[in-house]
Amino acid sequence: MNKLKIAWTLPCAIFASSASANIIISEVVEGTGFHKAIEVANTGNETVSLNGYALQNLMNCKGDWGNEHSLDGIVLSPLSTYVVGHSGQSNNPNEADFLSRLDAQDNSLANFNGDDAIRLVKNGTVIDTVGFENTSGANCQDFNKDITLVRCNYQASPIWDESQWFTLPTNDWSSLGEVAETCEAPEPPEPPTGIPATVMELQGEGMWSPYTDPENHKYESDETFEVTGIITHVQTSKLGNDLLTGFFMQDQTGDHNPKTSDGIFVNANTNNLNVGDEVIATAKVHEHYGWTQLGSTTVPAFVETTGNTATINPTTIVALDSDENFEHTLERYEGMLVRVNNETDMHVARTFGFDYDSYRNNMVLSHQTVNYHPNQFNVPLTDAAKAQDASNAERRLYVESPVAASNGVVPWYPNFAQDNGTGTTDDYIRVGATFGDEGLTGVLGYSYSEYRLYVNNEANSDTFADNERPITPNLQEGELVVSSFNVENFFTSPFGGRDNPLEQNRGATNLEDYDVQLNKIVSSLIAIDADIYGLIEIENNGFDEASAIYALVEELNSRLDKKEQYEIAMPKKLEGEGYVGTDAITNKIIYRSNAAQLRDIHIIEMPQQHVQLEDGNFKRAYQRDAFTASFKVNHAKEDLVISTNHFKSKGSTCWEDEQTDDQKNDVNLQGSCEHFRVSAAYQLAKELEKIDGYKVLMGDLNSYGLEDPMLVLTNRDHAPADYKTYAARNTYVGGDETDGTPLHGDEGALIEHSYGYLDIVEEMKPHTYSYSYNDTVGTLDYILVDSDLKGYVVDAQVWPINAVESTLFEYSTQYSGDLPKYGDPYRSSDHDPAIVVFQFKKNDGDTDGDTDGDNGSQDGQGSSGGSFDFLLLMLILTGFFVKGRSKLN
Repeated sequence: MNKLKIAWTLPCAIFASSASANIIISEVVEGTGFHKAIEVANTGNETVSLNGYALQNLMNCKGDWGNEHSLDGIVLSPLSTYVVGHSGQSNNPNEADFLSRLDAQDNSLANFNGDDAIRLVKNGTVIDTVGFENTSGANCQDFNKDITLVRCNYQASPIWDESQWFTLPTNDWSSLGEVAETCEAPEPPEPPTGIPATVMELQGEGMWSPYTDPENHKYESDETFEVTGIITHVQTSKLGNDLLTGFFMQDQTGDHNPKTSDGIFVNANTNNLNVGDEVIATAKVHEHYGWTQLGSTTVPAFVETTGNTATINPTTIVALDSDENFEHTLERYEGMLVRVNNETDMHVARTFGFDYDSYRNNMVLSHQTVNYHPNQFNVPLTDAAKAQDASNAERRLYVESPVAASNGVVPWYPNFAQDNGTGTTDDYIRVGATFGDEGLTGVLGYSYSEYRLYVNNEANSDTFADNERPITPNLQEGELVVSSFNVENFFTSPFGGRDNPLEQNRGATNLEDYDVQLNKIVSSLIAIDADIYGLIEIENNGFDEASAIYALVEELNSRLDKKEQYEIAMPKKLEGEGYVGTDAITNKIIYRSNAAQLRDIHIIEMPQQHVQLEDGNFKRAYQRDAFTASFKVNHAKEDLVISTNHFKSKGSTCWEDEQTDDQKNDVNLQGSCEHFRVSAAYQLAKELEKIDGYKVLMGDLNSYGLEDPMLVLTNRDHAPADYKTYAARNTYVGGDETDGTPLHGDEGALIEHSYGYLDIVEEMKPHTYSYSYNDTVGTLDYILVDSDLKGYVVDAQVWPINAVESTLFEYSTQYSGDLPKYGDPYRSSDHDPAIVVFQFKKNDGDTDGDTDGDNGSQDGQGSSGGSFDFLLLMLILTGFFVKGRSKLN
């Protein structure tokens, strides 16, 4: 314990109504790294025992006070201190001095940053508090980020009182461990002098200030500048570790040069500063991870107000022909108050949701178009795929709030997701949406290698254009509708259903969420009104009353007339409690018996991978079996074979992903296990050849449009002649290395043959997509038909109800706070359903049994002998073009 705190020149009041009243928190060091410490002082003239006293902290200003450090056994003599700090080491040359000032080390208590409150309690009663406690649901405020707080009013305060404290610079702990009877806050430093300059001169026309040179590791100017501007936004607390405390300011008139930005961010104390104030900021120019700023966290700008005020209007971001790319466009506006509207030509690339890079909720826009996955229309590793990837990176703009968004809240869209009175909402944002005239306004910053718009206006349903939700699929009329539908882990085992083989739950965790999930799925299925559904990601727990498929179909049928109800396709050997494969989820099929008569069911076993490693262990990987059913369909000459699939995911690794740097680093952007998915495509296509009938191969193939598995299933028309497609090594069917049938051995296999299936959705509705990941879109969910079926397809599409919607609309309440939940179809899954409509009967009443040479023709003609366009025209003229086959329930 230490004595002899440095005495300041003017007295502070000492409140000594009792000895214990003089025990206070007297200093808090919040420095870089682990330089964190709390000083408790006895400011009285009597010795005090600290039995019953404890220090506590409150992480992120909310939740429960914890990390308690007991002070039992400590005795403080008059004007002595007790210091608790962090033991962590850093490269600071004064490390030894810091540690020498600690009386105790507690890495839990002293693990705080700028928004973590600290308090002193005695026998459970709060004596003294430093920092804010969030009791209103508001966002946390920084109060001591990167500074040392020293007390100059010795009256304990259970509620944080900033007026009792003064600050010392970062890593200044010169007074730690000392206290005196009198103190005075140090005189403010003399204002620094700087070279007069404008914001535009400091920003320059390049990607960084002409006074810095990051390419040669010069991130700060040699000169100090004096810059005048109007404040456009005050950031009173940091957002993450990238938007720091300070303010944005802008030159009032600018230089009318579109290549130089008129605005800049200033690292500074924000006390008593307001939007519209004219200020003079004096500091060096600093490149903060590519963002040009005035001042830094270690040497903030010195700021003076002039007493003048002005209003800065937002400038619309518009690309110039001279801009090398859109990143260069945004650089010209860095630090300015800007508007993004229809002139800017931005599209929502990822709607509002969680960003794992910055670890907060935000949204992403892209310039001119949505960002397609590089492999959606390009073969992996080709120049075109690389160009698409680079283009995606250059066209991004993140949309942020200056404060972290609470769960379920879009801070700049107050009515987001609110009920319109009909059990759904008109306030939503969808991928692909554009902007109207007003758009979004805010200040433009740069962090995590991306430009970020910190929004300061409020959005509503009129802010966005091209944002309408479809009520039902707009399907052309036909005889038979088939749909693939991913139910995103519909599980019943937590709610009385049978367990799956892995005894896992990947779905709803409470009954309320389960009811929402069930309602959303059923609403979607009713709206699609398909005759046959292939269901993906349904719990693998049988077919009887204890199964998920039974619960789903029972609820679906309860809302339909008897003639429209569905039956479950059940293999005889698996009826009741039988599992399909060994995973917690599986694929299944339901159908209307009045539209299709079930003939047979085939469970096609997918390959397993079992590679023995050098240590004798095995690297194993598995896939879900293909649930395949044959149906007799009116007017069709052959059975219709529907195969529902779910290939290995891109997430978990296979053997190949752990062996080479290319695979580890995913240089071809196919995710993990592409070779294993090639094995699945090869095995599936080979087995389907053994089944008679027209083939429909559908489901979640976890492969974008021109990735390796798709080249096997469809064709290699877009692949370079030397492009090679490999299946995984050491794969088996029906078991492992002991009881399975070998598929490919130690070398894997080069697959050169393609099986000629047609991606019928892409053929009829080009450039649609079914899945969104981060801010790229593409197709993972397919309906592939054999060439014999093409002539009988009258419509095929993806119904965009899921991938384009915010994750906040999902059934789960885990991360959505108080956001309302709806039983409508929107975000009933993370994948969009794919739909195909068949017409086997000709206009003259004949069936496809007439061999007129039109079946499978490449010009789109069906068995009627007329082209698709002619059939469509006739349907429109005769009034058979319908908006949808049913209404929402």
